[in-house]
Amino acid sequence: MSGAVSDKTHGAGEYYAALDGFRGLLAVFVAVYHTIWLSHPNSWSFFNNGPVIIDLFFALSGFLMWRLYADRMNNAAEVKLFLKRRFARLYPLHAFMLIVFVGFSVLRLFVHKIGLAEVSPGEILPFEPGAREGWFALLQHLTLTHTMGLSDSLSFNPPSWTIGAEFWTYIVFVFVMLWCKPRRLFHFLIIGCGVGLIYLGLSRLKPDMNITHDYGFWRCLAGFFTGVLAAASFRRIRSVFKDLSKATLTLVEIAVIVLSVGFVIYAGGAAQFWIGPVIFVFILFFALDGGAVSWFMSRSLFHYLAKISCSVYLTHVIIAIAFEIVIKRLTGGLPSGWEGDAWLVLYLCIVIGVSHLTYKFVEIPGGRFIRNWHAPQKRVAKSGSSV
Repeated sequence: MSGAVSDKTHGAGEYYAALDGFRGLLAVFVAVYHTIWLSHPNSWSFFNNGPVIIDLFFALSGFLMWRLYADRMNNAAEVKLFLKRRFARLYPLHAFMLIVFVGFSVLRLFVHKIGLAEVSPGEILPFEPGAREGWFALLQHLTLTHTMGLSDSLSFNPPSWTIGAEFWTYIVFVFVMLWCKPRRLFHFLIIGCGVGLIYLGLSRLKPDMNITHDYGFWRCLAGFFTGVLAAASFRRIRSVFKDLSKATLTLVEIAVIVLSVGFVIYAGGAAQFWIGPVIFVFILFFALDGGAVSWFMSRSLFHYLAKISCSVYLTHVIIAIAFEIVIKRLTGGLPSGWEGDAWLVLYLCIVIGVSHLTYKFVEIPGGRFIRNWHAPQKRVAKSGSSV
């Protein structure tokens, strides 16, 4: 969920437009996946097996962080600046949406207390003993530790588990960059073995890749360093494929799309733990930006969706909950089929509209405030980037 997929270190102004476009599109896919009513899209196998989509986000982040910071992580000052910028990118919107969900929890308590709603069988209201949305869960969200297995379920804003997982993965990345400085093939073989061991370990603990609050940090770590491996391999891959025609690269891109979509649809259960090689290949070939698929994913619509993708990702669940409540009030049940599709279109329009507002009025000013906190005057002038 990080910033635009651009590269200012390994080639001035280099921008991975197709990867950025896919990031925006996949955020919308996640919003569709979490809808509660039935529609044609969320009945497709692609969305039923949708959790593996999240691993591509982790890998994109690892790819970008390596391309940006492989040569800029040499001392404590650079590490401090890196972590400050990462925190500024992730935390303001996470904190804002946490406030929204806490407010929603308080509202639930209020409407039950005044008799506007009844407690369903098995329902535990927020902040009551045994509730998912309790004080300890709130503390975990505030400290970004709600993906470390400290609780037995997701709570408050469910997708935000990736925010905590990603931030702590950044800290591991810092340690790797400071003390290991991967440069040789041997270093990357060790990283690759580490990634493989994580996926192997997870496959022994869980039935599939729908891993969140318990081992989510490890899942993020494996995906992130898969992206790092792709970034370290990219220069050589680019030199090999640079002379291919656009038509040939288009065929390669189509093959990669077919492979990736086929994996999501047909690789269920334990097979999902082979996601690493799939996202490795996906990132490498679409980072080339050479074929017609890349051209299409580079259009302004996808660039815009990429810009607000973090907001789409973190705001959509509360909107989906609101839609469920409103739909039930208006229709007495949940729609399906074409009626569900109509509600889905309206829902996505509102998600995108709200995300535009939270990007403009929460993400940007919140990130700027943190980046400029105690920053020297010269640094303040350069701190507008969201990367």
